[in-house]
This record gives sequence, structure tokens and C-alpha cells, in this order.
Amino acid sequence: MKKIVPDPPPHQIITTPYFRIHSDLNPFDSLAYASELLRGISETTDEYCRGRALEPGQGILVNVLHSAECARALVEHALTQLESGNGQGAKA
Repeated sequence: MKKIVPDPPPHQIITTPYFRIHSDLNPFDSLAYASELLRGISETTDEYCRGRALEPGQGILVNVLHSAECARALVEHALTQLESGNGQGAKA
């Protein structure tokens, strides 16, 4: 009997990271970049949700949107505190 589907090509294991953070990256720049990434997640998810308002699974995407917005608010707060010099360690 003949196979209908051919064997997949052999996979190579990638040993180099696809994404790497430079050790000399400034913490302010890290937070600013994280904020922009979260903004992109929020805008993309919001746009997708608006176009598919009544489809099943909408609650999951709204949760993603809410989580990204909360995370971005925390990052923005951290940036504001660091820039104003009020950034303090965690209180016990």
C-alpha cells in the first residue's frame, strides 16, 4: 500500500537563540521597549476583537487584552518612578 502523505523533512535542532537580550541593555530602555511590545499586543487584540465581536472564544481574547493593558500600566508606572528617582525596592 502506498503512503498518501510523504514523510516530513528531517528537523534540525536550532542551538542559537532566536531572540537575545544584550547584557548592556539599559533598564529604562528595557521597560520602554516592553511597554511598546505590550501596546502592540493591546492594539492588535483590540482590533481583532472589534472585528469579531460575537464569535466564540471572545472572552479569551478580551482576557489577553486586559492582561496586556495591566502589564503595560505596571511598566509605565515603573518607568515613571525610575525617572522621577522614586524607584525603591520592595517593601517588607
